[in-house]
Amino acid sequence: MAIYDILKELKDQRESETGVCSFNGYLEDYLGMLEEDERNQDLLSVLQEIYEEDDSLRICVDLELNINKEAIANQIIRYKDSFKLPHGEIKCPYLIYGKSDDMQRGLILKTGDREAYILAKALYYVISEPENEFEGTRNEIISMNMNQDNRELVRKTVQRFFMKKEKAGIVQRSLDRTVFNSYEEMYETAAKIGSDQMEHLSELLKDAENKEHAINQMIATWFLLKKFSYVQYMMDKNTLNTIHEGNVKKQRQVAKEKCDAIAFVSYAELWKLSKEIENGSV
Repeated sequence: MAIYDILKELKDQRESETGVCSFNGYLEDYLGMLEEDERNQDLLSVLQEIYEEDDSLRICVDLELNINKEAIANQIIRYKDSFKLPHGEIKCPYLIYGKSDDMQRGLILKTGDREAYILAKALYYVISEPENEFEGTRNEIISMNMNQDNRELVRKTVQRFFMKKEKAGIVQRSLDRTVFNSYEEMYETAAKIGSDQMEHLSELLKDAENKEHAINQMIATWFLLKKFSYVQYMMDKNTLNTIHEGNVKKQRQVAKEKCDAIAFVSYAELWKLSKEIENGSV
């Protein structure tokens, strides 16, 4: 099935206790909800501009995603703690979707700066894994970050992708070049997100009301960074041909090295640290 057809049938948590997202419906209706909450005015202004480009668009909020541990990329990444995550722990914050004629499209959005762009792309790599409910939609979805400073870029991207119907790969590569100068810069940003989380583990756990959720979110973030580092490198055909002379095995080896370099703390160690914090020994 195509992305619009799949998403339109998903129930949200307003309709069902087993809903897989917090909201799924017309963007116009979601904007009405945001207008009632003063805390979401920045988000409202960005989404409002998207709505003005196409008032038929729909939005799925906090869509729960699952990791297919049998996927080849995930087997190569071999981050076993990520397979212990509860169902739906990884969420796609905002997925704008629509259709026209025989074409269906989806845009993953995550609020924030360049770090959010990396995580949005990682979410795309999760949603486009083989043998899941979204299989076959990888050429119908793109991803990016959104904030007050890049509102114009978001608007132009919606125009290109939903109205002018440019191919997903072309639009995504254009976004990559706009936000980053190179893959290395993207990878350095991903590595920094991971190392920053490592550096502030104690503070993150101390501030967390729900320690289990906080730990799961840390693991989810490290998984997304590893997923991004590996898959992004493997998808770069220019790197394959110019650096690795068309040798996929060499490209895969370097991709694995970059993935492995994203350091993490084990699930067991995170719980141990959490207990030490509770006991006042940290």
